[in-house]
Amino acid sequence: MTRAVRKLYVDLPAGQVHCRMVTGTGPAILFLHQTASSSASFELLLRALDVPNPLVAIDTPGFGASFDPAVDPSLADYAGWICATADGLGITSFHVFGHHTGATLALHIAATAPGRVASVMLSGPEFMTPAERADLAASLGAPLAPRRDGGHLLENWAYAAQFNPECDVELLHQEVLAMARAWRGRPQAYRAVAAGDSVALAARLAAPALILTSPGDYFHAALDRARALLPTATIAQTGGDNFQPSADPEGVARAIERFLAQIA
Repeated sequence: MTRAVRKLYVDLPAGQVHCRMVTGTGPAILFLHQTASSSASFELLLRALDVPNPLVAIDTPGFGASFDPAVDPSLADYAGWICATADGLGITSFHVFGHHTGATLALHIAATAPGRVASVMLSGPEFMTPAERADLAASLGAPLAPRRDGGHLLENWAYAAQFNPECDVELLHQEVLAMARAWRGRPQAYRAVAAGDSVALAARLAAPALILTSPGDYFHAALDRARALLPTATIAQTGGDNFQPSADPEGVARAIERFLAQIA
């Protein structure tokens, strides 16, 4: 039977963090979204999963219904807010699933708080080289702020449609709305990723790892890097391209279930 997904807020000193949660037993699974999405991108996956664990999808600050950071956060700042959110929910240890930016954040949490992390599931991890991170930082100009003529909405649509040509139009619509809401948070998160080093974080990973990839995903071409950096990781291929959790929730759910059974 599909379990109910409820929404809630956790109060932190910096502001409120919004979550979607499914109750359960055992270690929780935290879900961290890509830029510039929100916990809404995990709604179908939370409903598709057949596991007893509590499931918690978190709106990273700057996205969804969570608070907006006053200044540019670092990966450490984002990780601290995620762990504080888990604390606020009474969660001490957890599995963590990260999608794109969320995967980098999941690696950071696992590397810096290894005692809390039971396993790491990385959907489309980036593993950029220093040169690629420098290129990302250099490409980030002024935020795509709201404009009176609404042109920023068309620019967001054109960007999302370009990289996801086969995406269901309603899903594309959902993601573009998330991008428009997170016009400040989007470059903030990318700057944090560019300033970080996912390769170094991978070298510190001790927890069991699952890498999920999709042939149409932007980072699918870097799968060999991921294999080399995490040679003991389980690899699973799904559909969904850049939107694996929302475009192929059943495929992602089955991959998660097999992985958790494997490491139990």
